[in-house]
Amino acid sequence: MDYASLLNSAQLLPVKDTQGAVLVLAGAGSGKTRVLTYRIAYLIEHEGVDPRNILAITFTNKAAGEMRERILDVTGRSGMLISTFHSLCAKILRNDISRLGEYTSNFSIYDDEDSKKVIARILKAKEVDDSKDLKKYIRWHISNAKNNAMSAKEYSSRLKGEPDGELIADVYERYERELKENNALDFDDLLYKTLLLFATDKEVLERYQERFRYIHVDEFQDTNKIQYTLVRLLANKYGNVFVVGDDDQSIYGWRWADASNIRKFAQHYPDCRIYKLEQNYRSTKKILDLANKIIANNDQRMDKTLWTEGEDGVKVVYKSCYDEKYEADYVLEQISNLINYNNYDYKDFAILVRASVLTRSFEDKLMLYNYPFKIIGGNKFFERKEVKDFLAYLKFIANPNDSESILRVINVPRRGIGESAVQKLIEACAQRRIPLIQGILDIDELPLTSVIKNKIRAFTEVVRELRDKSSMPLVDYVDFVNKYVDFARQYDPKDEEDKNRLDNIDEYVTSVKEYCKDNETSKLDEYLQSVSLVADTDQPVDNCITLATVHGVKGLEYKCCFIVGLEEGIFPSVRDGDDNLQEERRIMYVAITRARERLYLTNAQSRYRYGHREYGIASRFLKEGGLIVEPEKQQTPIGSILSEYASSFSQYRSVESKSSSERNDRLKEMKNMMRNYAKTPAFAKNVPVSAPQSKDVSVFKVGMEVEHSRFGKGKITAIFGENAKIEFPVLGVKTFNMRLAPIKPVE
Repeated sequence: MDYASLLNSAQLLPVKDTQGAVLVLAGAGSGKTRVLTYRIAYLIEHEGVDPRNILAITFTNKAAGEMRERILDVTGRSGMLISTFHSLCAKILRNDISRLGEYTSNFSIYDDEDSKKVIARILKAKEVDDSKDLKKYIRWHISNAKNNAMSAKEYSSRLKGEPDGELIADVYERYERELKENNALDFDDLLYKTLLLFATDKEVLERYQERFRYIHVDEFQDTNKIQYTLVRLLANKYGNVFVVGDDDQSIYGWRWADASNIRKFAQHYPDCRIYKLEQNYRSTKKILDLANKIIANNDQRMDKTLWTEGEDGVKVVYKSCYDEKYEADYVLEQISNLINYNNYDYKDFAILVRASVLTRSFEDKLMLYNYPFKIIGGNKFFERKEVKDFLAYLKFIANPNDSESILRVINVPRRGIGESAVQKLIEACAQRRIPLIQGILDIDELPLTSVIKNKIRAFTEVVRELRDKSSMPLVDYVDFVNKYVDFARQYDPKDEEDKNRLDNIDEYVTSVKEYCKDNETSKLDEYLQSVSLVADTDQPVDNCITLATVHGVKGLEYKCCFIVGLEEGIFPSVRDGDDNLQEERRIMYVAITRARERLYLTNAQSRYRYGHREYGIASRFLKEGGLIVEPEKQQTPIGSILSEYASSFSQYRSVESKSSSERNDRLKEMKNMMRNYAKTPAFAKNVPVSAPQSKDVSVFKVGMEVEHSRFGKGKITAIFGENAKIEFPVLGVKTFNMRLAPIKPVE
């Protein structure tokens, strides 16, 4: 095979360097997987290495499968072990775990839910109240301990002075005891027990060192402490270890990934050769220039600079928008223009957010304008568990016969109502031939034990209170449900996943308030009907816009990317410490390098969050990338400011309200907007003018009957600029940008 014709000169060097320790710093889009694949092929074809002596470790089963197929295509040989860390350790433990003296080879592997159930049983035996989902908090600590190779006894010393420290230490010890009794391991044990095996049994370690003479690790920046230690132990005899990674793309610190492992590798192997893959085959020069400028602000990194022989490309665009709705409209307008005038398809676009809570405003607009889309890195907003839980409460209040909604939340948040009690309740109601809701309200009349009745009674009180208050105005009622049910008590705001769920609940309440603003007299059943209609989407997945978190698209690429929500506190997110800021910057770097041809960066000057409108500050990453100027150097034409102010003023004049309060709110926002213009850099440099839309919006008039391609006929109730409020019989009142919406006059 002519490797020189398949690889560039920088890629070829590490492929041919087959002995000893080799570190390849592979920048985004530089062909690292190609290098790793051909390196293994080179070992087999040119060095005569037995495939059985080759180990390659990746981080996903999909990546392992793809690499295995590539090597087979290139060499026609199989037999090498290409595996994830967890799969490798499971194979080792199946063969040798009995040598630890605690388990047999037919051990079970518990997933996260299994582990939580064990912890829940321990807490119950200790008579500890788990209403705040302590088991999740304790599970995190046990995982943290094992990923730092610490036993229950060792970890207990670290917990001194911590809230619930003694409880966590005791549960960890009991948890380990129960797993041993059940001959079971959790996912963290697969790594931890393998490390213990290697550390305590020299014969086993030497056998695997002899087997795996050439070790390869992909995505090395994502390894944690225990994974790195396992690699070093396996490579200790022959020293042939080849690692590929990019510390600039280490974005999984919350999973214990340690970006410093790349730097430590060079220290642990002083004779290692370091190669840099800096030629990018994905993005234009302008996109790479921005990525290089921003990541250069991280001082905890190994120096590298991406470059390309490709074209210079169009300028990166930054747009500061009035609020989150204008931001979504702006993004979709650019997508529409590029599809109409530059021959792009829906599949060429990705809208990237730092946190999944930000997808809601974009989902809303995408559905209203009937754009096909899919979500990566999470569910669509109204499909998220915490949002569906909230909706379930509203559904069974609106429709008491909705047993599915009742069963969904009878124990959410936790009230100690287990599956057995629920099943007996269902059976008792069936015997009496009464609806489930009636059985709950008349719980004392059912033939159930006093223990079960007491458990159900906690939910009975909730149902009665929610029914009694259901005549409140919708916007106030949803606030009441949120506070009375107290969804927040089941989540730990210090946990990143739980924090996202809390944000989603707040965002859901915001969505209801937005609906009520345009539909002041709407009843609960009308609102639920509207939500069902908007959320009920059946769209193609082969040609659609991608809406995703940055973490969700790592390893993917798109012709055009929009990185949105670039405000301090959002991106970068609010996390203390320089290490966290450096990881946020790496997340930004990953987001930028997903784009191949065009890149747009946006933020909102104000955003409705946590029940009120917040005025934000542009992300520091925009300044670091040279996309905004210092306030004292700002040379934005006053005409641009006045033009946007005039647009806002036209909205102020068009507000239809029974009182002046809404007009005053709009005026207050306008004043704040002007203050923001004076204090912060609000405009982009060199923003290209949007291509003109052919749709004539002047034909639309107040009172006109129009037809939406999906929601049917409606009537225009207000027009402000290019936006219009349209009332639909089922959907209610919605606001549309008429140039983007699939709406036409009814003839």
